[in-house]
Amino acid sequence: MFEFKIKNTYKKARTGFLNTPRGKIKTPNLAIVATHGKIKLLNKTDHLRANPDLTISNTFHLFVNDKIKEIKKAGGLHKWLALSSSKGEKPIMTDSGGFQVFSLGWGRTHGIGKIGNHARSASETLFQKTSSPFKNSVQISENGAVFNFNNKEYKLTPETSIKIQQDLGADIIFAFDECTSPLHSYSYTKKAMERTHRWAIRSLNVFSRKSLVVGRQSLFGIVQGGIFEDLRKKSSKFIGSLPFDGFGIGGSFGEKQMEDVLGWALSGLPEEKPRHLLGIGKIKDIFIAVKQGIDLFDCVVPTREARHGVLYAKNGKLAIEKGVFSNDGKLIEKNCGCFVCRNGITRRELREDFKNKKIIGQKLATIHNIYFFKNLFREIREAIADKRLEKLEKEYYTYIN
Repeated sequence: MFEFKIKNTYKKARTGFLNTPRGKIKTPNLAIVATHGKIKLLNKTDHLRANPDLTISNTFHLFVNDKIKEIKKAGGLHKWLALSSSKGEKPIMTDSGGFQVFSLGWGRTHGIGKIGNHARSASETLFQKTSSPFKNSVQISENGAVFNFNNKEYKLTPETSIKIQQDLGADIIFAFDECTSPLHSYSYTKKAMERTHRWAIRSLNVFSRKSLVVGRQSLFGIVQGGIFEDLRKKSSKFIGSLPFDGFGIGGSFGEKQMEDVLGWALSGLPEEKPRHLLGIGKIKDIFIAVKQGIDLFDCVVPTREARHGVLYAKNGKLAIEKGVFSNDGKLIEKNCGCFVCRNGITRRELREDFKNKKIIGQKLATIHNIYFFKNLFREIREAIADKRLEKLEKEYYTYIN
């Protein structure tokens, strides 16, 4: 059964736990992105060494890669992945495919990602909208979204998105939504938000009809509304009034506005249910969001940067392929408890792996970065309980500035 309990509070920040049928998630916490079900490059042994508390897989990519039937036949993602250890299975999330409505559509057209600086002149915005080298490959209607992907056409609706996520069998799933760009006008953002609200009701309706799944899966609704205060508050109030098990904060944010937007987006949500900030995981943003009361995150940062040779340590990032590490016999980080550091693998050795056996180096870097972020969230939980969150934030000053 699902149960969310708040344990400690400090100002707006809180710690707690989310019980799922496959174990307890301590909050705040980070879901490691496993786009195609598995964390990129990691086999079962590597995954168990990294030991993430939670992962999130991508409904859209599993759908277009024709994996749904295979995964359903296996009994869902947990059995298909066969990643259980002596401590049991770990919880899995799946997104709805709504982010791809943005990333393959307006995100490409506007040339902008999850976090973007929207403070542009009208002429700059118009230029970006009209001169983008990417064609918007997503057609959005009241019914759903049609994607042109790899020269094929794929359609997702609230009903098909929920059905796919039920077949995947994740513990936590999300309602289908439309993620907008911070470069969108007020009128378009309002239109998309209202459509997201109607899709939320349709997602709930199809989810509740699957009585065998209810109780084994938890459905989160998504707050939209872009960078506009009144829209965010309206969406928060509407989505918060629906019988979701938890809530996601969606959309793309302006660079300077995250704190304000989060405050608006959380304003109408019930305190007793978990809040997930979708697609955000840079350390400075994590602290901003935790201080606003966010419980869960997901982001590609730990694994993507690892594959590019960027390792996290308390006193700053290490670009391990640089020549300065060619004779460095130190561990990635002193007193680190990850598999890599526990086994005495030095910076020099890791650099050599990147140079000569790149995949091995990328795997080791991924395992280390996952541990680093697990430890970061452990420290955040302890700091909230001890009412010293600002002090911990200063310890991560290197990442915040």
